[in-house]
Amino acid sequence: MHSIVVDEFRNYYSQLGSKDLEVTDLACRELAFLQFGEQMMIRHTRFLDEVSLRDHLIHKTPAHLYYSSAYYKEPQAPDMNRKGWLGADLVFDVDADHIPTTCKADHDRWRCLECGSEGAGFPPESCLSCGRKRIETTTWVCEKCLDVTKNEVLKLLDEYLIPDFGISLNDVEICFSGHRGYHLHVLTESLRGLASDGRREIADYVRGIGLDQRLHGFMVLNRNGPLIGPDIRDGGWRGRIARSIYAYISRCNVEDLRAVVGSGSAADTICRNKDRILGGITKSPPSWVGLRGVGIERLNRIAGASIKDILCNIDERVTLDTKRLIRYPNSLHGKSGLKASRITYNDLEKFDPLRDAVAFKDGEIKVYVREAPRVRIGNHEIGPLKNVEVVVPKALGIYLICKGAAEPRS
Repeated sequence: MHSIVVDEFRNYYSQLGSKDLEVTDLACRELAFLQFGEQMMIRHTRFLDEVSLRDHLIHKTPAHLYYSSAYYKEPQAPDMNRKGWLGADLVFDVDADHIPTTCKADHDRWRCLECGSEGAGFPPESCLSCGRKRIETTTWVCEKCLDVTKNEVLKLLDEYLIPDFGISLNDVEICFSGHRGYHLHVLTESLRGLASDGRREIADYVRGIGLDQRLHGFMVLNRNGPLIGPDIRDGGWRGRIARSIYAYISRCNVEDLRAVVGSGSAADTICRNKDRILGGITKSPPSWVGLRGVGIERLNRIAGASIKDILCNIDERVTLDTKRLIRYPNSLHGKSGLKASRITYNDLEKFDPLRDAVAFKDGEIKVYVREAPRVRIGNHEIGPLKNVEVVVPKALGIYLICKGAAEPRS
């Protein structure tokens, strides 16, 4: 990595106060570093306090800094079995890489390493030309995909963790990762001892894995009896399914419904009686009689389609891992130069990572840009650019260099 990036990272850490590096029970965490230009991570390190960690960051400035979600008796032990696992935070990772968004067609590309075929947008599982799976990707972020990831975090909190699991916001730490998403740490002590199986249950619950909407209140009491269903005021998945169906029917046209239910006449019936159906769903107690002629199976298809927007897009591997290394709060991300910023729940909605996570506020830098899409850092926007020299604010220049799209010019 170019020396200007290393110097700027070092200057950033030298200006931090020890409180900026505070995490819960630091002395019980394993810390790990990836140095500039290195492929091998330095692991199994322990720091007793934030002052000594800050000194290390100044004198041996890393490209990436991580800490364990787990707490250990001896976090510095090189053998994982000798560390003495004491528990782990419950962590959720929401990353733009895992969420298909239309904006990816504007800034992401993929290339098959076998046949050379390439394309734009979200990468396929296997090459569209040769069927092989050796796919190389070039990914960027924009306001749109970062907004999508932020909304996923809000959904996770507002729709699941707070109402269904009773998690207190006092036990939640929200962090922008410094690159393409967010990490959410649940610090509740009573959850630290959860094994991977318990964490899987939580991850599956918020992702709707194994969900059978037929078990949540839909039935016909007898052959000629009324159709009954869940109440939008119900807790958990019963209320969630009812609210999702209401929202889905509200916005769908007859073509959308026909594609889901597989029947033109059923779709026509729903659209003709939309006001009656929606009014019935909101009653207390609810009335689903407006959908009586549609049939239970078709209603189940509507329910299945309607809940897709309410499922959480998380990287379940992070949540299941009881010994995960996760990016350290307020450290710099070596692929962007942005801060892994802590955010309060109240500030999350207005948080702009491309502005509020900027670490380098002053100065300009000349860079040679090999290729970059439209990029905004702070209030400055460039691109798309290819094979051109430009003078840009330092934060933007560092970002382009860290992304491997540019190099500094004197």
